[in-house]
Amino acid sequence: MGEPRKVPFGEIEWSDDAPGIRAREVEVGGARWATVEYGEGTRREEWCEDGHHGFVLSGGIEYEFDDGRSPLRAAEGEAFLLPPAPVGNGAHRGRNLAQGATRLFLIDAPLEG
Repeated sequence: MGEPRKVPFGEIEWSDDAPGIRAREVEVGGARWATVEYGEGTRREEWCEDGHHGFVLSGGIEYEFDDGRSPLRAAEGEAFLLPPAPVGNGAHRGRNLAQGATRLFLIDAPLEG
């Protein structure tokens, strides 16, 4: 498991992740930990196959799925789980539901292959 560690997200530079989406990210124990911000009205265009454990720090997020299942919505203070899934079988993409920015804390769980 390793040594205790602090992750000072406030000291990490923002990087552009996609149009209207930015992230502060670091690798911890082989997984990506990130604070992700979706700008107002932003929707991710590409499908994501990676799994995520998430928590909505502010705003609200909706994830749609490429297999037609009902969207998952999470508001400020709520946590969510998106299991890994190949495209066509539950891959997801998010969009900001809030007025203003939405911020998430994510720990990624990539698709094992």
